[in-house]
Amino acid sequence: MSKIRPTETIWVSYREALSLFVRGATVPTATRIAAVVGTWLSLMNQGSLILDGRPPWVKLALNYATPFIVASLGYLAARRRRNIERLATLLSR
Repeated sequence: MSKIRPTETIWVSYREALSLFVRGATVPTATRIAAVVGTWLSLMNQGSLILDGRPPWVKLALNYATPFIVASLGYLAARRRRNIERLATLLSR
């Protein structure tokens, strides 16, 4: 996987956003968030099953996949060119 420079994370089209996601631009941020939130959700919702030795693997996977995707979408939304331009306009006032 190639290293992505910060200037390359600004996107205009959804195709560019998907390309950033596939290339792993969201992985460092989203992984940390998914680890914390996924662990909390797993312990809170399936803790007794895990302790009984009957972990529901599909639910556990979804507990980590969901916050990963949400964090990735948040990362990409914050780097959309239109959003950056709007923020720059507000800050220059």
